[in-house]
Formats: sequence, structure tokens, C-alpha cells
Amino acid sequence: MSDENRIKGKILLIGQIECLSPLHIGSGRDSRSDLDILLDPYGEPFIPATSFVGILRHNFPEQFGENFWGYTKDQDGQQSALCCADLRYVSQEAAEIVVRDGIQICTETGLAMPHRKFDFELVERGSRFKLNLELTYREQDEAFVKQMACTIYELLAKQRVHIGARTNSGFGQIRLLEGDTKIHDFDFSKKSDVLHWLTKDFSQKTSIPLESLGEPFNLRKKCFSITAMLRLKNSLIIRSYSPQPEMPDTTQLKSKGDWVIPGTSLKGAIRARAKRIVNTLELKNAKEIITELFGNVEDENRSKKARKGRIRIQEVNLPGKDFQTESQTRIKIDRFTGGVIEGGLFDSMPVFASADGGLIALQIDVFEYKPYEPGLLLLVLKDLWSGDLAVGGEKNIGRGVFRGVRAEIAWDDEKIMLEEDLSKLPTDKKEVLEKFVTTLVGG
Repeated sequence: MSDENRIKGKILLIGQIECLSPLHIGSGRDSRSDLDILLDPYGEPFIPATSFVGILRHNFPEQFGENFWGYTKDQDGQQSALCCADLRYVSQEAAEIVVRDGIQICTETGLAMPHRKFDFELVERGSRFKLNLELTYREQDEAFVKQMACTIYELLAKQRVHIGARTNSGFGQIRLLEGDTKIHDFDFSKKSDVLHWLTKDFSQKTSIPLESLGEPFNLRKKCFSITAMLRLKNSLIIRSYSPQPEMPDTTQLKSKGDWVIPGTSLKGAIRARAKRIVNTLELKNAKEIITELFGNVEDENRSKKARKGRIRIQEVNLPGKDFQTESQTRIKIDRFTGGVIEGGLFDSMPVFASADGGLIALQIDVFEYKPYEPGLLLLVLKDLWSGDLAVGGEKNIGRGVFRGVRAEIAWDDEKIMLEEDLSKLPTDKKEVLEKFVTTLVGG
């Protein structure tokens, strides 16, 4: 073997990955729900190494470090410098697996479409998985591989990685627990390092600081983001159905003990309003604007191809100190007679905002945004801000209405802060935001 192909050493990254939002990695089966998650032989969830490495590579520009990731081309090829084990679930308690309901809403009528209800499994947030990454370097690429290791560490530690399905609806956000992470550098020119590596005895091997690997690559994508604080005016319900007979017919959705507004509900409401806006403006490419931004799925007749969108909307947690639930009994009225429909009694348990609380943090990110897309999202934000756009169920009785408190609009290296009274926004800032809207209308 030539000196240039001889392995000089290895970087080992050992730690734990924590789910910050529910995770779905499908098994392709439907024995427990319409979309089951992947389980190991012991019935615990795990993250396949193929999925994990694939999403890491997706965060790097195309053709970035081709030799590092490995490739196959005709009779030629290169083995990847990165080796990863499956990420196994780590906890003394069994993993919390929940089932959520999904339904397709007609964007024209706002009603649920018939025969479009489904359910899917999720691994709850807070679940942890064991991470074991191994990076091999040679004499000529030692600095590059170490820089790649530093970049991967930063991506994971700074919560910039989402894995699994429905990541654009906030699912699958993960982070590296830095306090439990160790980085080992095995220099094979040293006999002690060779011995530690062969025996897999890392107890005598000191973890190296992250800074010793060099500076991470700048992988920041072009992004337009909105971080808005909204106050719930009255009540909200994202329907969940309890199997317990003593519970109300519908209750507010929960995740890990907290009430939540799922990214799927927020994304659906925002998409419907965005579609109404572009249609009202009679833009020639209205359909393409919505499809490129939000994506679409392949229909039953395969008349359109599935496309992943570029917008990501995070799931929102509702802290118990700011929101309370209350059971309400309702009846159905016959619209013709005005009388009560027999058997039409039902009850629901929405959440209500407390007197001094009720704030939610809405996070919207659009990656590699087109010039006209910020203007569209600003118009949607205006509707949310003014209470014209409601979220969730039972909107016809006033639920799911918000009013704006403050917001941060950020893109490239620019940033604009909005306060509750939009009239106080400086004129130069107004002109910048109006330019985004003008670009949409003129585009």
C-alpha cells in the first residue's frame, strides 16, 4: 500500500442524541397504525445509520467532499471516510410511542376531505439515542477530515438537523448532548493509540477538545425566517381522541404531558391562507408558487409527482402555567327547524389562555427562498397578527384566533423587529417590508 493511501488515524465521536420534537422513521408497515415506526428486535425504536448519515450528507452542498462521503462510478469508487453505527434507544424506561391522527383538509372549503383520515406512530420528544461516529483520515486529508468532524459536531449540537418524515412540519429535530459527548483522536503512529483502538479500551484515552479539530465549515443556507410571539385571544383546540370513556369526546392534543400545536396544523393553515392570497392577487404562476414553497404529495392517479417543500414550521409547546383546559358541552342544532338534533350531544376540552399568559412562539423558516416568497409570508403573518387567520378546530365559534405581540424578521444578514403596534415601525423598515410584498405582486 502506498503511503498516501495508508490510514494515519481515526476520530471517534461518542455521545447521545436527544429528540427535541417527535420523530417518525417509517418501517413501511401498517400493523399498529397506518404508518408504523421502525423498531428493533426488542421492540425499541432506533435510527438507522443509513438515515442518519444520509441526512448529514444532505446538509452539505452537493459534491462537497465526494471522497469523504464515498461514491461509486462505473468500475471506480471510493469508500466513505465516515462510519456510523445504528443509533440505539438508550433509557432504563421503555420508549414512549404515541399515535397521532392526520387528515387532509380541502383548501377551498376548509373542511375535512372524505376518506382522507389516517394515523401514524411517533417516538415522543425527549427520547435519547446512542451515537457512535468514526472518521478515518490519511496523511493528505487529515486536516479536512478533522474539519468535517468539527462541522458535523456543530450541526448536531446547534440543533440544525431534522431527521425522519415530516421534518418540514417540525418533526425529527435532534441535538447532540454536549456534556455527554467525547471526542477521541487515535494517531496510529503511536503504539498506545493502536493498542487502545484494537482493544476498544477508551477508558485510558483522554477526550480531546473540539477546538483541536479546527474551524467548522460555513454551511449556512440562504434562509428567510419569522420568529413571532402571538397571544391566544380566547381558546384553541387541535382535536385528539382519548380512549378513556370518562374523557370528553375531543381534547386538546398533548405531547410529553404538554399541550401542543403541531407543525402539521400550523403548516396547513398557513398554506391555505397563502393559496388564497396568491389566487386573490391573480398571479399567473399562483399554483407553482404554492407547490414550490410548501411541496405536494403524489395523488392517487399519479397525475403529479411528489415534491418536498422548502418551508419549515416548528411544533409549538403550550406551557401549563399559561394555558388551562375546560370541558364544554355542546349540542347540534337542526338548521331547518332550529331544534336540537337527537343524539347530537357532545363535549370537548379546549385550552384557554390565562389572564397574563397565552403566548406562543411561532417559528417559520424558508430555505433557499425565492425573491417573492418573503412577501407572501409577510402577508400571512399580517393575517395571523390581526386575528384574521385562525388555527385548529371549531374556528366557527371563535377558537384558534391570535394577535401579534412581537416578531423578528431575518434574512441574510438583515433583521427587523416588529412590536405590537405596527404603526411605530420606522419608515425605512416599512419600506423594506413593502418591497418584499411589491416583489410578490409584481412577480
